[in-house]
Amino acid sequence: MKEEQRRQLVKIAKYYYNDGLTQEDIAERLSLSRQKIGRLMQKLIPEGIISISIDDKYDSYLDLEQGLEKKFGLKEVEVVTTQENNHLTLNALGIAGAQYLDRVLKPKSILGIAWGRTLAYVSHHIIKERKNLDLSVVQLAGGVLSYEHFFEGEVIKQLARQSGEITRDISLKLGARPYLMHNPLIVDNAQTKKILMKESSVSSVFSMAEKCDIAMISIASLGKSVTPFREGILGDQELKHLTEKRAVGNFLFRYFDIDGNIIDAPFYDRLMCPEMDVMKKIPIKVCVSGTREKINAIYGGIKGGLVDVLITDSETARALLKK
Repeated sequence: MKEEQRRQLVKIAKYYYNDGLTQEDIAERLSLSRQKIGRLMQKLIPEGIISISIDDKYDSYLDLEQGLEKKFGLKEVEVVTTQENNHLTLNALGIAGAQYLDRVLKPKSILGIAWGRTLAYVSHHIIKERKNLDLSVVQLAGGVLSYEHFFEGEVIKQLARQSGEITRDISLKLGARPYLMHNPLIVDNAQTKKILMKESSVSSVFSMAEKCDIAMISIASLGKSVTPFREGILGDQELKHLTEKRAVGNFLFRYFDIDGNIIDAPFYDRLMCPEMDVMKKIPIKVCVSGTREKINAIYGGIKGGLVDVLITDSETARALLKK
């Protein structure tokens, strides 16, 4: 093959695999026909421009993934290796979550995004802009907090975990249309919520939530060290109530027990999130969650029918399979 022809193939390969351009985009950029680009791409492997290898070091997880899918009736399970500390494990989950979105997002997909540290890791690892898909990204939980909710020196870190910041970051990286909630997660009283829901800027986001094809959430456990208790949104009184009711975790701030039953809580009528019946109707609910302390929470969420796709770490996956 002539050097110029090979150079053209390398350019096409980089446009397609590195830059995420479609064959139509490449054809327009190089002033060639779509058919011509298709024929040239068929030469990429035979000419050694690209090579395909199968990373088989995760073969041991295939049985684990399929075992969880069969046991819990899940659409899909992806397992990553548990790392030496939680930060590295969450980072691995973030990479897997970003790769999952890159694989499943279709033209005009509407993606709902919740709140949490794990989803912040997902947003960090989205690198492939998808403007050609005409995507929408919807914030599923209010996230405007007053200054007193932040610990000293932790403002930037905690902002990064909020639903609004995560939604904005993901929409920017994907080249998607953002639908953001400019309101608190929990308002002062039920009447305030009713008034806010009449505002078009708020109601339009809730309407978009009902149209989501995919929702990405991270089920959390219960305790002072986790959202929203860590960030001061809920206090000791709510924690005491939920502990007495044997709550193990929450799905978009609705708490459930080990069997997945939603536990009544007095703050739900002040919560600025879509209702549970709306969330359950979303076709694909992706839970990106892991680490040892979340095993019961993830188990309860699955039992409650709140998870369709699970992305978790290997130690958590094995524990779930044994329960």
